[in-house]
Amino acid sequence: MRKHADEGVLAQAKAAATAKALGKLVRKHPLIAAEIALAGTARGIVVAAKEVKHRILPDHDVEEAADKGSGEIE
Repeated sequence: MRKHADEGVLAQAKAAATAKALGKLVRKHPLIAAEIALAGTARGIVVAAKEVKHRILPDHDVEEAADKGSGEIE
């Protein structure tokens, strides 16, 4: 958030509001905050795995892995 604070007063206000909201969420609803953090981490792992797979096998179609009739969102 500090990187964004160097951009001006409005960016500093946004960074402060975000930090305050995150702090309040963690204090009042720690289980929800943990669930959000885990979901974000899990999504990051999935994206990273796809990127690594794409770099190793650039011609491999990533969408092939998903079953077209499963309703899975890629």
